Amino acid sequence: MSAQSRKTFDFNRRQVLSAGLFTALTLVVSPAWGAGPASFIVYGGDILTMEGEAPAYVEALVIQDGLIVFAGSKLEALNRAGAQPKEYDLKGKTLMPGFIDPHLHPVQGASMLMPKYATPFDWKFPWGNAPAVRGHDAFLEKIRSYSASLPTASEPLVVWGYLAPFHGDLERKMLDAISETRPIIVWSYSAHEFYLNTAALKAYGLTQEQVAGNPQADFAKGIYREAAAFDIVVPRILSVIMDPKQIPTGLRRLRDLAHLGGITTVGDMGTGSAGQLAKEVGAIRAILDNDATPFRMRLVPDAKTLDLLMQDDRKVIAKVKSLPDANSNRLLFGKQVKLYADGAFFAQAMQLESPGYSDGHKGEWIMAPDRLRRLVRLWWTEGYDIHIHCNGSLALTLILDSLEEAKSTHEGQDQRLIVEHFGVSTPEQVARLKKLGVAVSANPYYLYSMADTYAEGNLGPEQGAQIVRLGSLDRAGVPFALHSDFTMAPMEPLFLAWIAVNRVTALGTRMAPEEKISVYKALQGITINAAYVLRLETMIGSISEGKKADFVLLAENPLKVDPMKIKDIAILGTVFEGRPYPTDACLLCNSSDNEGLDGSLTPVPSGRYSHPH
Repeated sequence: MSAQSRKTFDFNRRQVLSAGLFTALTLVVSPAWGAGPASFIVYGGDILTMEGEAPAYVEALVIQDGLIVFAGSKLEALNRAGAQPKEYDLKGKTLMPGFIDPHLHPVQGASMLMPKYATPFDWKFPWGNAPAVRGHDAFLEKIRSYSASLPTASEPLVVWGYLAPFHGDLERKMLDAISETRPIIVWSYSAHEFYLNTAALKAYGLTQEQVAGNPQADFAKGIYREAAAFDIVVPRILSVIMDPKQIPTGLRRLRDLAHLGGITTVGDMGTGSAGQLAKEVGAIRAILDNDATPFRMRLVPDAKTLDLLMQDDRKVIAKVKSLPDANSNRLLFGKQVKLYADGAFFAQAMQLESPGYSDGHKGEWIMAPDRLRRLVRLWWTEGYDIHIHCNGSLALTLILDSLEEAKSTHEGQDQRLIVEHFGVSTPEQVARLKKLGVAVSANPYYLYSMADTYAEGNLGPEQGAQIVRLGSLDRAGVPFALHSDFTMAPMEPLFLAWIAVNRVTALGTRMAPEEKISVYKALQGITINAAYVLRLETMIGSISEGKKADFVLLAENPLKVDPMKIKDIAILGTVFEGRPYPTDACLLCNSSDNEGLDGSLTPVPSGRYSHPH
């Protein structure tokens, strides 16, 4: 085929929009690259494959039916593409596998996009910004101003973002001073704690008798932590924090934030954690399981909550085994479960080995150690991958001991154990991770947001600086991925990679440089290694023949810029299974787009997508 006879297409907004591929209110996505009989060729930029342990590039790709059918030279691509293929010229931009965020919580994340924000960090959204709030008085004043803005004195107020090191102490009487009639719920930044005023305790039927002898609750102060928060408070306030009139808006906002971050796959790490597995899946299916969503979701059921609700191992196993029966192209259950060890990192509730916290306080367990050991043994014997929430070194020891015990009676075949978060650890534990074949899905935002505060406070300089020790994992050969746990961190994989590469905090402090990793290792953490922890590495995560045609298009190559500029690289668009989704054609829903679910979280698709601009 001659150069004159080939038609080329720029992958940019002007070309896509001029083709009339998007309308103002309803997303009508462009034809997929390689849809139907025609093949598509992509070339003209850095095509970074993420195959292997060193950077590798190909000159061109051939895509057909949403799959990569060839990756190699442009000449061979033209030969393989058949008659009159369409061509996309990258114009010098960088194409790499679509980013993967392997740990977030879509329904919880959607619900946390809807409350009033009062966090110690700036949050910037397409629909409006939430400036940081710091200081005790400023925090209470923010709640007071939110309360005053509501139309009636009885309308509930939910405020998300409380973090004690930045906001000081908080308890019931402080919230009562703001309002004695309005139910006020302060949802901690970690999402593992609730602080309620008297009106809220009464409105949602919370009593002293429910928590008698429970060390994770202080009824007099209106404070509920960890299991007390999840098992006692959440079921009673679910209609408020997961308002079915607002969840559709939240899910669409989450969809668009993921897209703007260059993400083509996410892991829902704990589906059903609020005790409504079927309803959560129904909401996700109604709002996100369609062509407006440019990513797939790996759904990992919360086995802790199923165990609590069913209290019968046989029934729980049968339920989990049945979940993949309803899989779709975008929603994928697999042979995986989620468990929990210790408390929240942001709440200083992680369980630490000696010497522990400098102020002498103890962490919390979400699952009692004996219960965790039992469920690790159960699911390991069943041949399931086990993902375990773990923030502190003592919790990590418990997990590794539990795995050793399980393997002593059932070595296993191909299943994996993945430590989720990996806040505080020791070098000795890294060696055990390698020995036992454990992988890690880490949250580097812990370092960025909290290392300065914790190094000066309860963790001390050495332990605080070594938060999320990825360099040690790399040297030991332990596979690891990077995640956001949104809203614990922004859904911005390049930002997470930037933290891991530079180990720079929000205050500009450089922490434990020996724990830095290379740019390529960081990119593995948001592509092929993230696919590995979700057990999707044969489908996605690298550019290879037979894999899904999932890509992110970048203005610059992360391997060729100053490492301090990685977080600033522009994301121009994504491709999901061969279908282009330009980021500046993203349709962001506004706060009035509340249709979609009835009062019981049963899905009622609205089919409307609105734009704030």
